[in-house]
Amino acid sequence: MNNDYYLESSVFTKRYTREKGADFVDKIFKENNRIFYLSLTFCEVLKVLYRLYKYPQHGEHSITETKFNNLKASFALDLLQAKRIALTNEILNKSIVILSEGYLKSSFDVLQLAGFLITKEVYQNLFLITADNDLAGLALAFTSDVINLNKII
Repeated sequence: MNNDYYLESSVFTKRYTREKGADFVDKIFKENNRIFYLSLTFCEVLKVLYRLYKYPQHGEHSITETKFNNLKASFALDLLQAKRIALTNEILNKSIVILSEGYLKSSFDVLQLAGFLITKEVYQNLFLITADNDLAGLALAFTSDVINLNKII
């Protein structure tokens, strides 16, 4: 194994939407790294893929059904390479500690950070990879093992 990485949802979506940072995420998957994700990431990433296919936002073009199915298949293969972290009471309780330290707009982001911190107790060399500046900033209150894709690219 090379490194241990915890990918929050926005990092996964970069891989499929080919946003800035996608090459960095591709490299993580191609190398012999151990990858972790919180179970709710499944729903968050699928929501983005469905948005691109059926519910494009202002300025977005919808993707074809074929492209949608290919992206879903790629996501499914990526999940097979990664270790899923179940949402537990321990993670929910850690979210209280996080909220006492700082605020995040999204409750999903609070849970992502809590999942990372709990997982890091077992895998001490674990790095959080995020593309969310607020999440990265609050994570730094707990650990320096944070990679913010917005800062390195």
